[in-house]
Amino acid sequence: MRPGIKNLAALILITAVAACAPPPVKVAPVPVQLPPPATPAMPLPPGGAALSMTLPPIGVDGIRVTPNRGLSRDEQIWHFRSALNVAALNCQGPVWGQIATEYNKFIVIHKVLLSKTSKSVDREYVARYPKQNGLRIRDTRMTDLYNYFALPPVRAQYCDMALRKLQEANQVPKEALPEYAMGSLADIDNVFVNFYDAYAKYERDLADWNMKYAPKPVYDPANNIMAPPVNTSP
Repeated sequence: MRPGIKNLAALILITAVAACAPPPVKVAPVPVQLPPPATPAMPLPPGGAALSMTLPPIGVDGIRVTPNRGLSRDEQIWHFRSALNVAALNCQGPVWGQIATEYNKFIVIHKVLLSKTSKSVDREYVARYPKQNGLRIRDTRMTDLYNYFALPPVRAQYCDMALRKLQEANQVPKEALPEYAMGSLADIDNVFVNFYDAYAKYERDLADWNMKYAPKPVYDPANNIMAPPVNTSP
């Protein structure tokens, strides 16, 4: 047999054998086991505040109703003085230590106006509550106001603001203090309003987190009750 014919025959034989061979086995890829997505951290209250708080409500004008809303002119001046007084009592340390010194200057520089303002506020309370002890009501309101200004989570921002306001107030002409005090009271109160707004957002975020990620209670048919959720965290 000639070489060309011999090679052709061999090629035909190989092709025939290949055609009869079983098809290659397809190996399915091994699925990659991805870790489950991490659960986002549970939201925490702003400023290290308590897990539960009562917030001042939102007024019809969309602004929180704090003890510094809806005041007369003289009440605003006195509330400003009260805010500075609380700062002098509660803000200590190397940064805020001078607040007490600045406050003592403040009550000396503006003592005439402050005395007149306090007497005017007394008269307002007596007239506002004619059949009650107006002065006692005023004392109670002042206690509540001092507690409001002593809110721990905003202490740093509050003390910083009080120090700046005291330094400015001690440079304000005596006759200009009323207008300065009213505007500054709003600035100080905004420190607290901003905190309460942040806390309200925390409450919304926490409710959303609980709905998505918190362990759900399971039904216990033996006792016909909802059993507490099982804590699967390590």
